[in-house]
Amino acid sequence: MILITGGTGFVGTYLLYELSKEETSIKSTYRKEKNKELTKKFFKLKDQNHPKLFNKIIWVKIDISEISSLDELYSGIKKIYHCAAFVSLAKRHKKLLIKTNVEGTSNIINYAIKHKIKKILFVSSIASIGAEDKDGIINEDHSWDHKLNHTDYAFSKYNSELQVWRGTQEGVPAVIVNPGFIIGSHFWNRSSSSIFNRVNSGLKFYPTGKISLVSVEDVVKASINLMNSEIKNERFILVSENLYYKEFLDLISKNLSKPLTKYPLTKSILYTIYFFDTILSFLRVKKRFMSKALISTFNNNQEFDGSKIKKFISFKYEKIDEKVKEICKDYINK
Repeated sequence: MILITGGTGFVGTYLLYELSKEETSIKSTYRKEKNKELTKKFFKLKDQNHPKLFNKIIWVKIDISEISSLDELYSGIKKIYHCAAFVSLAKRHKKLLIKTNVEGTSNIINYAIKHKIKKILFVSSIASIGAEDKDGIINEDHSWDHKLNHTDYAFSKYNSELQVWRGTQEGVPAVIVNPGFIIGSHFWNRSSSSIFNRVNSGLKFYPTGKISLVSVEDVVKASINLMNSEIKNERFILVSENLYYKEFLDLISKNLSKPLTKYPLTKSILYTIYFFDTILSFLRVKKRFMSKALISTFNNNQEFDGSKIKKFISFKYEKIDEKVKEICKDYINK
């Protein structure tokens, strides 16, 4: 039996759908009933045979960061796709990021060791590589630099990965995938797909740096293929293309027939926002959002190299312009 943590999330839902079409027993964790219903609606949208596929899943309502025992959850489990995570770039979410991402992953790994799980695939992020202040080509050989400024999200994913590597030292084989900015359809009000909502509403400002992109279908395809392979204790950056933010946002704008973005969010503008954000937080008018690391992320010209996976398995990325066109069509017809 396969366990998927975070089965109602963006990647988790797509992964559940693909695995449900196989002759495989599946168990999935979730936290909120409304998110489970959204996953059910996704199945209905994707497949006429959705009741049979969705009903194959054994659902377990649980918070992996707070429970004292995972023994019942792990009953019969052989492999784990660990997708559960909290995603936020806001400074105010530091504690929640650590609790959900780091402590939650630590729990998953501890019980994986106890129950002798055969393999774990961890869906991480390129943020965990910690290259916010670096330009140039970034690959899997780059290591975390403690001297640089990092977002709290990046810090939480980096420390989550340390838990996974700890598990490999204690007998649980693992593969980590590090996707870039994931794009896909049907999650318009949450996750990274909300960018299509924002552009449709008339987004005028754009960061001046580059963004590394990959489709959710590619993340799922890569994850399943890596899990089913003999590959273990490796990490793989999953990035199809690197574009300037403006190129990416204008690509969406054109396909949605919306005005192009006009105004660059330069470093000076972002630091001005950071200054006032800090003051308002000090006065307790609002909670912190901006950070110096986030400013670096928005302005860097770094590119992430996603080619390593092609050396290990047969794999081809979707083209971003074609994928954006497809997603925008789904958005218009939603």
